[in-house]
Amino acid sequence: MDNILYSEKKIAIFNGIIALMRKGVNPYSIKVSDIAKEADIGKGTVYDYFASKEEAISQAILFNIREEIEEAYYRIKAKNGFKEKYYELLHIIAERMESNIFPFKVLLSAGGIQKFYEYISEYKYDMCQHVSRINIIYDHMLETGVEEKIIGEEEDSYYRYMAIASAVMGFSQYFGQRTFNQNISIEEAAEASYKLLIKALN
Repeated sequence: MDNILYSEKKIAIFNGIIALMRKGVNPYSIKVSDIAKEADIGKGTVYDYFASKEEAISQAILFNIREEIEEAYYRIKAKNGFKEKYYELLHIIAERMESNIFPFKVLLSAGGIQKFYEYISEYKYDMCQHVSRINIIYDHMLETGVEEKIIGEEEDSYYRYMAIASAVMGFSQYFGQRTFNQNISIEEAAEASYKLLIKALN
């Protein structure tokens, strides 16, 4: 997976923002002085790289998403077999959904996402790159499944992406519907997701 180069100061700012969010600081209440202190830089340095704190926070979120996708790719790649790789993907999703730092989860729960969306939408290329990297992960898993003859080769790539994306989405929805599925464990939700995917790809 390709690399995007950022300056050390910019990465420090990104990491400072994410560190604040990990501590439970509401992104809407973060001040430039908070970012500078966490990143161990001068307050003016933040403005050397960003026009506003909203732009800095938005780019930090995109940076964090990229880092998490990269980490997911290598974790999945290290697993043996299609089922193990798919379950690792679900484990990663579960970790993120349970985490306070899950970026969009934080923004949506705090409200006022429009303050940041206008900046995120300006970086459509970055978002497209994230989707492309996710597709690379899907490709890796699907190629493994075909090689193991766990899934068939009849369907085209678009259908396969739709199938795996739908199975993943179904699993992700489990975390937002726990009050309605109190008798269903994460393991059972993962098993249902995998079963759905295998049926869709055969």
